[in-house]
Amino acid sequence: MTGGIQAQIERVRAELTSRPEGLQRHVGRVLTEALDLARAWDVDPDRVELATWGHDLFRAASPAELVTMARAAGVAVEAPDLAEPVLLHGPVAAAVLEARFAVSDDEVLAAVRDHTLGLSEMPMLAKVILLADKVEARKRQRAPVMKQIRRLARRDLDLALLCWADWKWVEERTHGWQSHAQHWHARAEWVRQHHGEVALPPRVPETADN
Repeated sequence: MTGGIQAQIERVRAELTSRPEGLQRHVGRVLTEALDLARAWDVDPDRVELATWGHDLFRAASPAELVTMARAAGVAVEAPDLAEPVLLHGPVAAAVLEARFAVSDDEVLAAVRDHTLGLSEMPMLAKVILLADKVEARKRQRAPVMKQIRRLARRDLDLALLCWADWKWVEERTHGWQSHAQHWHARAEWVRQHHGEVALPPRVPETADN
């Protein structure tokens, strides 16, 4: 398959037109948010658009279909994925974008793959897609705290990610839901990075005694 990123965008966008209308509207709302964040953080809008059109290509697939597609694409399927196969829709979409649509941009693929759970280390593009997916207009109506996270994302992407992860942690505890190990590890690392003193000078001189 030949063509540059614009050709890839058009092919992926065309593929999305076969998906449910509600899902297409969601992706359109995510694109609005993602392009706004891209302008704020100087992220290439074409790469943002490609990742956005592709991130939910298989969100409407059935649980059985997702497990089958994941295994066929060589995506690791763990016990938590079998318990909640919807978590596979990002990894499956990334694998399909690479294999069928010739997307070779590692950051675009990472943004698609990790937009549901996050990852401890994420490129800027992936942070933009994850946050745009969480704060789009419909989700702000469902969870008003997303309005604050949306505003924060324009000042500090990393802190916005941490605030979203904290909200997710509270939701999981409130409803008795399991925390996925990948997300839990990512949140722990975001907490460490935010609250640590890695980038700060020591408050007291370091000596052999301390």
